Amino acid sequence: MRTILIVGMVVALIAGAAVFAYHTLTQGAPPPPAPEFTDTGETLATQIDFEQLAQTDPVKLLAECLMRYQREVKTGIHCTLEKQERVKGRPAHPEMPPVEVIDLWVRGDVPDPHTHATAIEVLMKWKSGARKALGSEITATLFSEKPEAENGLDGKVLTWRPKAFGLKLGPAMLPNSKAAQEQSRYCIRDAGLYRTMLRTYEAWKARQDAGELKCAYLGKKHSDKTGGECLIIRRHCPRLEIDAFEIGGTASSDPKVIAAEGFTDVTIFIDPHLWLQVGTELYRTESDGSRVLVGAYYFRDIILNPTFAPETFTTEMLKK
Repeated sequence: MRTILIVGMVVALIAGAAVFAYHTLTQGAPPPPAPEFTDTGETLATQIDFEQLAQTDPVKLLAECLMRYQREVKTGIHCTLEKQERVKGRPAHPEMPPVEVIDLWVRGDVPDPHTHATAIEVLMKWKSGARKALGSEITATLFSEKPEAENGLDGKVLTWRPKAFGLKLGPAMLPNSKAAQEQSRYCIRDAGLYRTMLRTYEAWKARQDAGELKCAYLGKKHSDKTGGECLIIRRHCPRLEIDAFEIGGTASSDPKVIAAEGFTDVTIFIDPHLWLQVGTELYRTESDGSRVLVGAYYFRDIILNPTFAPETFTTEMLKK
């Protein structure tokens, strides 16, 4: 009888620990209000003027990109995202982080012009390089902030681990939870092209307003990573910098975190035809002069305003 009681207590303790771990890892704060980009209604730049802005005013160039996206992209995007990033400083240099290739669908990332609200939905399916959680690869993630979303996601993320021994689906977690931040440098809500450009625009405009924006135009060149011609601009940071996990959030001020995750230069790749930021590279220059890759993100095979199948942002598609 005593043995049964001890076993029961051990089981209860393990279950309690599991519940506590689940709560700790999957909870988070409400998303911070993202900065809003306002379309001035002005006529967009001519193609010649747009490409000239890459040399003279990259902040204005990004503003033109955002305005055109708001005006032309009404349903969303479907594309391939290739990313390579150090998360929480891991893996440590000189080991290189894995290359992840992802099939990406995004809808509802542009704020409604009347309510200024978003209803962002994101589906990410890994073609290769999937990261592991609890010993099994996460091959797909689904996010929706629509209140009527399937399974009542209502601003949460579902993961799919088909090779897991236990729970393959979920559990649903907030997109800024500790578990989410262990998997990526940036929040899934910000995965699309629009919010990528918004993040860059806000950061570069802040530096411009502070008189610290230092950019070099590297020319109009073909990029194998994006699959086309790009206007390439590099920004030299005035000091070691780090981004917030979420747009509108606050970046860490911890010197140890900045040293592990910070970068000293940012290179962006602008598609001169679509006016989209299709590539971003973050590097840190070490004291010995070596450059360490912090993160690299490339969008290619871009389809704007695709016709989404009804099951796109559902668990049915997540599991396919």
